[in-house]
Amino acid sequence: MMKWCWKFPRTRKRGIAALNLFWLVAPLAGAVAADGEVAPPPKSVSLDQLLTLPSALPVASGQRGGLSRGEWSSKFDAAEADVAAAKADLAASLDKLSEMVGKTSNWKVGAPGVQAAPDDNSPVNYGLKQEIRRKREEVTRTERKLIDLTVEANLAGVPEDWYKKPETLESPE
Repeated sequence: MMKWCWKFPRTRKRGIAALNLFWLVAPLAGAVAADGEVAPPPKSVSLDQLLTLPSALPVASGQRGGLSRGEWSSKFDAAEADVAAAKADLAASLDKLSEMVGKTSNWKVGAPGVQAAPDDNSPVNYGLKQEIRRKREEVTRTERKLIDLTVEANLAGVPEDWYKKPETLESPE
């Protein structure tokens, strides 16, 4: 009989509705005490309590996210040094490209019908372009690594003065 009734959509919907109603009412029936009194609902939790991470709470050992102030500082120093080194490598390659562009001639003259010989110093040097592309990707990768480390520190509740350098003010001239 159950298989036959379950084939029809209206019967199936009513059966599901009955199961949902039973699922909602059954816990209330268990909450009634022996003398007929209803147990109080559980204590509510505020949204601020839900959004606070346990690692953001003050720790007596002076560590945040399992690392001390010096360890966080050294991680950020290494990441910032990687970014600076990648940017310096990219700048060197771009300087090399600008030197090549200044030395090459825009004219390639040859006999009609004969292709001019490729110049090794041409600005369309494929190897140098690939090197610049790789170095740009390296700069992007190291910057992303630094951003990820900053997010990790923020989630661990690390104070900003543990990893940010005080900015020096330049005198206007």
